Amino acid sequence: MYVCVCQAVTDRQIREAAESGARTLKDLRRDLGVTRDCGRCASCAHECLKEAHSCAPKPGKVNRMAA
Repeated sequence: MYVCVCQAVTDRQIREAAESGARTLKDLRRDLGVTRDCGRCASCAHECLKEAHSCAPKPGKVNRMAA
């Protein structure tokens, strides 16, 4: 799904950015251009980023389902 139409940024790209270290909306703006033009995508982009981090495995935790 497109999150930022102005920059053609998708939720998948935001998840990938989160996996690569993006932690804030400012990081997404730097890396993907999110909010650079009209800014209407800010709340949705923030939610996607927050969701990406809440679903990510925690460092040092063992995923027992994968083992």
